[in-house]
Formats: sequence, structure tokens, C-alpha cells
Amino acid sequence: MSLFKARDWWSTVLGEKEEFDQGCLCLADVDNTGNGQDKIIVGSFMGYLRIFNPHPVKTGDGAQAEDLLLEVHLRDPILQVEVGKFVSGTEMLHLAVLHSRKLCVYSVSGTLGNVEHGNQYQIKLMYEHNLQRTACNMTYGSFGGVKGRDLICIQSMDGMLMVFEQESYAFGRFLPGSLLPGPLAYSSRTDSFITVSSCQQVESYKYQVLAFATDADKRQETEQQKLGSGKRLVVDWTLNIGEQALDICIVSFNQLASSVFVLGERNFFCLKDNGQIRFMKKLDCSPSCFLPYCSVSEGTMNTLIGNHNNMLHIYQDVTLKWATQLPHIPVAVRVGCLHDLKGVIVTLSDDGHLQCSYLGTDPSLFQAPKVESRELHYDELDIELKELQKIIKDVNKSQGIWPVTEREDDLKVSAMVSPNVDSVSVGIFTDFQPRYIAMQVSIIINPVN
Repeated sequence: MSLFKARDWWSTVLGEKEEFDQGCLCLADVDNTGNGQDKIIVGSFMGYLRIFNPHPVKTGDGAQAEDLLLEVHLRDPILQVEVGKFVSGTEMLHLAVLHSRKLCVYSVSGTLGNVEHGNQYQIKLMYEHNLQRTACNMTYGSFGGVKGRDLICIQSMDGMLMVFEQESYAFGRFLPGSLLPGPLAYSSRTDSFITVSSCQQVESYKYQVLAFATDADKRQETEQQKLGSGKRLVVDWTLNIGEQALDICIVSFNQLASSVFVLGERNFFCLKDNGQIRFMKKLDCSPSCFLPYCSVSEGTMNTLIGNHNNMLHIYQDVTLKWATQLPHIPVAVRVGCLHDLKGVIVTLSDDGHLQCSYLGTDPSLFQAPKVESRELHYDELDIELKELQKIIKDVNKSQGIWPVTEREDDLKVSAMVSPNVDSVSVGIFTDFQPRYIAMQVSIIINPVN
């Protein structure tokens, strides 16, 4: 088991030959259950909208039939899905689906099933807006400091920002010098929209400046423009990052400070809400998606960054804290609470591989079985012990461990005298020369079995 491999908690493959992008994944309590459990909302370029509520029986199980709450074919390609307070008169959460030429807002509800088929979910169209220009992406928030509702801003392919106040269209503004659309985000603390232009610079526009700027719904001049009403749209601040941006996300530490995170093609930037660089990190691999979130350490931020090497890196500010391997290249990553499990990492690939995973290793669930205890009876134990000792004695007498032999057979000694003796030594002093007779005796000891 590898520490550096994402542990598969639940996974599935969506459809066949469908394509997905970073805006096609969203996590929220879209059916307003109020229990704090998120649902997984996925839209595809083929027009399929799916809502999942995974609850595997054991870790690593695939998708079951009851995990898919809803699957609807909306025909038009789905560019982005978001959940917020998009309907007037209520603070219930609704689902906003962005198509290339249309914005639709749905309510998602479920009814308890009376049979074994389970609960039934359905969506209801609350309102829709037909777009005059091809959409690229959208963002939402409490524009202008409104309370209890969310407004939607859509960026078109030709660089126009279209603001919708729920069921009504508010205004549209062309961004100055826009050539190609970039990622778009809204900062509630500064009440401004932040994007990256085709000039490779981060730009911030105040909502109030957009609202009072010259109307850009039509290219030709209107009667109000002839009278000189309206102001020229000016940027609040800019920062040249020298590369194209893949995504923008804004995270607030508290009510007094917020950070603008920009994921570039080679670098990762963290900016203050006034455009100053807080820190930046050069990435070793080509990134594909990211997600900043608050850290447990005060004053620091954690960031999930996926790359094209099937890896997911976790940074605390600029320090790499963890690296884990995924079975696919993620184009979108989210973190949520699923089935009472907090901090589940949800990743989506461009070919529809959806996975819920966590970091670390699987916990050991083995527990030693308890030994059955019984009450001790010492009298019975003494009787049993005496019986066992008697059996052991009887076995030793009848069989024995070693064979029994006679004592005289334990050791056998034999002596042998050599017939060859040494000759008499001839020396100078014959009177004192002793005579020796050598006798060779060999003793053989044969143990008898």
C-alpha cells in the first residue's frame, strides 16, 4: 500500500465518448436537505446532466444504481454548472446550467418512494435567459452588496460581461481591449470582477464601475450615449503575469483579507485584493486544475494542484506538503462532505472518469477476537492434572523415550597388541643403554545401542 497514491473511496465512468471541462463539476446540497451532505453535479458537452449521491458499502466500490439520483439529457452542450440563490423570493439553493446560447436555472427536489425503487428526483425549470452572444463561462455572487440572493455574470466569447439579476437581465459591458475570454471570478470583499485578458495580465473591474459605464448592449450609439450619459469603463488594477491563466479562484481568510489565486501555465500566483503579489510558485509540471482552500494553520492557505502527470500536489503557501497519484488527469477538482465523510477529494477527467478519494492509507480494521472466559473450578483442575500425570507415567513405563539396555552392554572395550617391536638401539655407551620394547595398544570403545 502506497502512501502517495490516492485511496479510491468511490468512482465511476460517465457515459461513452463524452467530454468534460473544468466548469462541468460542482458540489453542493442542491436538493436543500439541510443535513450538510453535498451532492455531485456533473454536466457534459453532450448535454447530459447527472447528480450523484455516493454511499459505497465498502471503500473502493463502484457506482451503484441508487447512487445516481438524476440523469437528464438537456440536448445543448453544458459549459458550466453552479449552485446558488438564483431565484427571487426565496433563499433556497438552485442549479444554474450554462449553455452556449442559453442560461437555465432549475430547482432540484426529491420525493420519498413508497416502494422498493427508492426516492425519486426531478428538476423543474424556474426560468431561462436566451443569450445574444456565445457564452464562455460565468460567475456568481452578491453583486453590489445585495443580501440573501446571488446574481450571475456571464462572459461571452467576444469579451462582453452580461449581468443577470435573477429573472431579469441587468446590463452588458464590453471589456476594453478584449480579444480572447479568460477565466472569471468575483470578489465579494472588494465587489469586483477579476479576469485575465489576452494581454497576459490580471485585471480587476469594480461592479459599480461596470454598472454606471456606457451601455454596451449594442455597437451603435443610442440616444442616451448621444446625450453624453454614461462613463468610460476603466480597470481598477492590473498585473502582468507573463503567461496565460487556466483558472482563477478567490478565497477569504476572514472579513478583513482575501486572496486572489491565479493558476498559470507554468506558475501559481497568490495576489492580494489590491493586485500586489503575496507569493508565487514555479511549477515543475504542466498544471491542469487547482483548488485553494483554508488551512488549519492560521494565516496560511492550502492549494490542490493537478497536473498532466496524473499527480495531485498539495501546497501550503509555497511548500509542497503532499503528492499523490491519480488514475487519470484531472480537469476539475473539488472538496466536499459526502456520506458523513469530510474532506473528500472529487476529481473529474476530460473523458468522464469521476473519482472520490482521500489521502493516506486505509485504517486497519482487524481486531483480535476476544478469548472466551469461563469460571475456574480448582477442584476439577486438580483432578484433571492428576489424571494427566498418571497418563504420562504409564506411557513412560510402557514405551519410554529411549530404549532400555543392560548395563554391561553400555560399554565394550577391546585391546590389540602389535606384533612388531622396536629393535635394540646400538649406542656408544652400551652399558647404560636401556632396552625398550614398544607395544602398540589400541582401545576401541563401541557404544551399544
